[in-house]
Amino acid sequence: MPNVHPDLEAKVASPGNDTADMAEYISVGEALKLVAPFKGEKRGVLAFIANVDTAFEVTDPRNEGTLFKFVLTRISGEPRTAIAHRNLENWEELKEFLKNIYTEKRTLDYRANQFSTKQSKSESVSEWMQRVQKLGSKFIEAALQDCKQDERAGMLTLADKLRNICFVQGLYSDNTNNCEE
Repeated sequence: MPNVHPDLEAKVASPGNDTADMAEYISVGEALKLVAPFKGEKRGVLAFIANVDTAFEVTDPRNEGTLFKFVLTRISGEPRTAIAHRNLENWEELKEFLKNIYTEKRTLDYRANQFSTKQSKSESVSEWMQRVQKLGSKFIEAALQDCKQDERAGMLTLADKLRNICFVQGLYSDNTNNCEE
């Protein structure tokens, strides 16, 4: 049975099988409400992909072809032109294409290497903390880009620990009593 959000699971009687366990799905129209338009912004591609993934998860698999056609209508501008020249048959193919073209190509090891940075003398602790947070976000993005669903929690935990270590080890001075708020 496909993955269905726990809130959407229900027992539904089916013809010929009165007590069969079946999943109740939302309509294609309702699923499309989850999908905001995509115009090729690199910053928005991962959110677009996540929202479309969710739409497919909560829609009856028998409607995947229809949902895919409507998802294509949410894409405009340069990406729409690029997609039109390819023979993309389903969401998995389109998702792979979008990832390859519109995501930043920085690797996980590149991002991990950035964690060796240090706080500058002129940088306040709060500025340093913000910079480490940005590095952590980029690291998480790179880590989650190709990870499997069952690896996600571990990657997020690792990223949090690396961010905290980077913050402490990168402080210019061990004296944090005079931290700016």
